[in-house]
Amino acid sequence: MTDRIHLGIVVPAFFYLPFWAGVSEGFYAAEGLDVEIEVFGGIDPLTEALKEGRVDIAVGSPEHVIHDVEVGGSLRMIGGNVNRPTHDLIAQPAIKTLEDLKGKLIGVSSLSGGTSSLFIEILEKEAGLRYGTDYRMEPAGVVPPRHEKLLAGTIDACMQTDPHNYMAEDAGFSNLGPVKQWIPYFQFTSINVRQDWGDRFRDKVERFLAASIRASAWMAENEDAAVSLATERMEVEERYARKAWHDHVDGDALPLDLRLEPRAIETELDMIRRDRNAAFSIAPDSTWRKYVDESFLAAVRERFPELRKAG
Repeated sequence: MTDRIHLGIVVPAFFYLPFWAGVSEGFYAAEGLDVEIEVFGGIDPLTEALKEGRVDIAVGSPEHVIHDVEVGGSLRMIGGNVNRPTHDLIAQPAIKTLEDLKGKLIGVSSLSGGTSSLFIEILEKEAGLRYGTDYRMEPAGVVPPRHEKLLAGTIDACMQTDPHNYMAEDAGFSNLGPVKQWIPYFQFTSINVRQDWGDRFRDKVERFLAASIRASAWMAENEDAAVSLATERMEVEERYARKAWHDHVDGDALPLDLRLEPRAIETELDMIRRDRNAAFSIAPDSTWRKYVDESFLAAVRERFPELRKAG
């Protein structure tokens, strides 16, 4: 008997490659799973779909999970995806420094998390610019739509993960620097579930995580095949997909064992506490564990001992 899982992702970005590989290379099928991957095109609609039960598992925003927990919701992070920023800060050609962003319009994925949080943190700490006073932000979609808006000149700057950062550079846009030079750890994406659903289908979730770990190892060990898969799914040139492979794999941005990074989540919590525009508050004594259920990955390590050395 095959168990079905409806998996939601935000956009065809490189960091979703382990899940594509789980399907194409048969890792999910080997665990008796039929995984359907749906692209939602935005962080907000993906989170809503998870809350409403239209998807079973979402690889999306940790900040939305944090918010949901703070208002008594059932969302929890059960695994890591992007634990370290892979983004660069890309701007129109005339913009050469962070200070040049004063008075400019910045495109972000969502005003409630993700790249908006990173921008607010970096520009205030590094350039003394305050959101709402010194610059504006507006939702500009996820990575590919943001790239198009940057090219069209309808936004002045945005954060782009690879390979769209390289594509923008080749098109003559300014690269103001990698986000990780200012914020080395940030839980950009995580594997999220509703606690009640996860508890009810724990066996299925554990098999999904085990297969995803195997697919992650495959990605790291098979550069050419992984690059080919990314080229196909992302519809980008092979040279850009190869650069993305090195950034994610060599840069340890994607945890092969799907671990969550406590200091990355703590960075997020600290940023929310300092954000005067945040729609909710984080208690001073709240730690990353409040928003995470570690029991799923712990069970996977016990159930599949051969995976204990992954990572």
